[in-house]
Amino acid sequence: MITTAVRARVLSGFDDPSLGPERWEQLLRRGETDVVFLSWEWQRVWWETFGRGELLLIAAERDGELIALAPFYTDSGMVYFVGSGGSDYLDFIGDTSDAEVLDALLETARECVPGFAGFELYFVSNASPTMKRLAEATVRLGLDCVEQWGVAALSMDLAGQPERALAATRKKSLVRHENFFRRAGQLTIQRLRESRAVLPQLEEFFAQHIARWAETDSPSLFLDEAQRRFYERWTRVAAERGWLRFMRVEWEGKAIAFHYGMSYGGRYIWYKPSFAIELARHSPGEVLLRQSLLAAIEEGASVFDFGTGDDSYKLRFATEFNQAHAFGLYPTTGASR
Repeated sequence: MITTAVRARVLSGFDDPSLGPERWEQLLRRGETDVVFLSWEWQRVWWETFGRGELLLIAAERDGELIALAPFYTDSGMVYFVGSGGSDYLDFIGDTSDAEVLDALLETARECVPGFAGFELYFVSNASPTMKRLAEATVRLGLDCVEQWGVAALSMDLAGQPERALAATRKKSLVRHENFFRRAGQLTIQRLRESRAVLPQLEEFFAQHIARWAETDSPSLFLDEAQRRFYERWTRVAAERGWLRFMRVEWEGKAIAFHYGMSYGGRYIWYKPSFAIELARHSPGEVLLRQSLLAAIEEGASVFDFGTGDDSYKLRFATEFNQAHAFGLYPTTGASR
């Protein structure tokens, strides 16, 4: 480990007595990367459901004060962020503005991994200062930094452009599709936040999502039993924290669309939508989107976060256009990955 005023050490896990959920949350809120995917709850549920290899949570301290956290795990010589799969944004937690802090986190991880082959850090937002800091750290630590890919990360500014947000809910395309269902039968919108109301509906949501994507090149993630188990566990946790946002759009007594989302720190997160594929020509997904926008506005959210992906409907409504990136940090010596 490098010798500086910063001390980095590996924690025993999510229940390490020196950390815990309260200190994790305080650290996250003080830093520049406060998103639900970096919460203690999301990270723990993700690791306990999908984790492989070895957990590698690293804390950086100065004079006994916790400064930053690297939520890593390692597998086959590579180091990854916990949550690398299903999370829209990932990053370090806390304050890494001091170069010594980031160096200590990276160097400690490297020294802890036998046969170290590199870091592969996914879903780092270009709005995060981590992008620039990683490029600078790799020079100091003798690593090559390679951008592997980037994906659109779109959002709508609700607080800064409220009139535009309201206008979006009145777009003719959205209103027209909703009016069809209202004229042709009884349309009911259910907004649910409690686990006891949402859990009984998950199987129907999974089945609809599977049918929606069955004839495409991207089969539903819910074909994977581990994904279904994750959503069931996360529903309980997110509801307890007040983050869960679940919507059921019902027409003539049948669910024609679902949205499984979250609201965290003023961001209303458009996470996993689904609709009845047999009604695709009437666009129940647009009814779902309009009602979700209305829900976000009514609860006073500052941002409607479309997550990752450049789907055409997102481009129609987004006001903020960012990207999430994947970086590979590999030994300059050319060691194999």
